[in-house]
Amino acid sequence: MAHLLFVRPADDSAAGQIATLGQAIRLLATAFTTTDLYGLQANRVNVDVELPNATSLFYFGHGSPAELVANGAALVDQQNVGSLGGGIVVAIACYAAIILGPQAVQTPSVEAFLGFDDEFGFPLLAPAPMAMGVIDGLRGLLTQGDDIGSAADELRQGFARAKVDYKTNGSNYGLSRSDARTAWLYAKSNQHSVCLYGDTSAKL
Repeated sequence: MAHLLFVRPADDSAAGQIATLGQAIRLLATAFTTTDLYGLQANRVNVDVELPNATSLFYFGHGSPAELVANGAALVDQQNVGSLGGGIVVAIACYAAIILGPQAVQTPSVEAFLGFDDEFGFPLLAPAPMAMGVIDGLRGLLTQGDDIGSAADELRQGFARAKVDYKTNGSNYGLSRSDARTAWLYAKSNQHSVCLYGDTSAKL
């Protein structure tokens, strides 16, 4: 059985909301065994210990072009991403698809990397539509045996739906016209910054 490693640092308020989203995703993974590094447990030492035991990594937090980071320190980077026990990396984090994504799939153990090559926008005042975009995007991967290429497409479609939702229903979420437009722009950016490297037919 595939074993999934979830890393959810929650090292500030924004990362805390992304970590909550990660928990919702983890609850979909009923067909797999999982390890969940949350909060202070999400540190470099623990990540290094758990990566070889996992067949795929799901990260929810902050990112930079070459690293997945928490509290200013790299938790996943070029030095350890190849320690993954095989499979897929999914990074719901800013920028990591720019450098870390291509680096990851050059290692023998990482089949595919799904992430973002720009800021991952997440409206703190009305997160639900964006969160559902991610949940719906990854649902098939976790519950229906979909491949990672399908998951990338579903993510883009999920953000497209969020874009429409923020534009037409922003006031229902308590957003001002300006805040609704900002949320719409986040969803639009997310839709176009989804990046997939490696084997598009890879599955968990």
